[in-house]
Amino acid sequence: MRVALVHTRILHRGGLETRLFSYMKYLRDAGHEVTAIVYRVGRGVKVPKGIRVIHVRIPYIPKVYRARVFDNRLGAILDRENIDFVLSLGRTSHHDAVLLPGSHLGYLRAMGKSPSSLSDKLQIYMDRRAYAAPGRILACSQMIKDEVVELYGVNPEKIEVLYPPTDTRRFHLRHKEQKAELRRKYGFTEKKLTFLLVSASHKRKGLPLLMEVFSRLMDQPYELWVAGGEAVPTHLPNVKRLGFAKETEELYAAADCTLLPAVYEPYGQVVSESILCGTPVMVSGLVGAKSVINSSVGEVIESFNVDEWLRAVTGFAPEKYHFDDGFAVRNRLELSGHISAILGNK
Repeated sequence: MRVALVHTRILHRGGLETRLFSYMKYLRDAGHEVTAIVYRVGRGVKVPKGIRVIHVRIPYIPKVYRARVFDNRLGAILDRENIDFVLSLGRTSHHDAVLLPGSHLGYLRAMGKSPSSLSDKLQIYMDRRAYAAPGRILACSQMIKDEVVELYGVNPEKIEVLYPPTDTRRFHLRHKEQKAELRRKYGFTEKKLTFLLVSASHKRKGLPLLMEVFSRLMDQPYELWVAGGEAVPTHLPNVKRLGFAKETEELYAAADCTLLPAVYEPYGQVVSESILCGTPVMVSGLVGAKSVINSSVGEVIESFNVDEWLRAVTGFAPEKYHFDDGFAVRNRLELSGHISAILGNK
């Protein structure tokens, strides 16, 4: 089958960009003819062998207009290409299926903002174009499906929930066998319960709340380690910064619990990654991945009340959680099941 993967860019960073490479390789290896259609190719990026790339060159225009121009040109390209199935990873109106990793109106509401800028209005316009187009909408979580139905008036029957895939070759329960060794490697404190926040956006992921929680636990056997490129402005002795960490699977295995009190997280890949590594999670009610959590693998804390999170941390008991190898299959997190769900009967 001839498959087109549509995205704004091919780069070696970002969640959707990582997924684009996974899709390209998997579909190619499955025998499909794969074409990637993008308007930006990162310098020095090597596209997997056997993948055809259509680089839509857009003359210099302000960034806010590029997605719309790209979408207009995409229609003309697909009219002349003999493509059997078009999967879009972003806001386009020419596709058989489009991923829904979040919505701009939902983000603005969660941040307490209104759509005031030109960028806001254009992003919302592109959202509406994508949702109104023929084709299936694949929401990354039930939370995001509900959000788009409410805020954009989309027919719920048009939207399917399909969680983002997770690399089960990288994230798996066997890492837990090295927990003691990994704790020494990263310097986690002996005889303390170690909580982990993996974050690329500390404010949105809930670090301010956690700082307040752990400020009340300085003389108790609890510590918080923060992985991510952003600085962590604190002098608390029990809050420590790891910086950017490439081997996050080792961090999950070394930690006792992963925290994500996010104020808005359409899915939350760290949740499935942590669970696959055998580490329980505590998340806020605004994390889309809450729908994969049950009492065996974690806890959902609906409020952002500091006292409630404090009680959850101090009441944490590792022995109450139990993990099995079927988590990825049950939730269609393996790439094979994920791709099969996208292609359907194709």
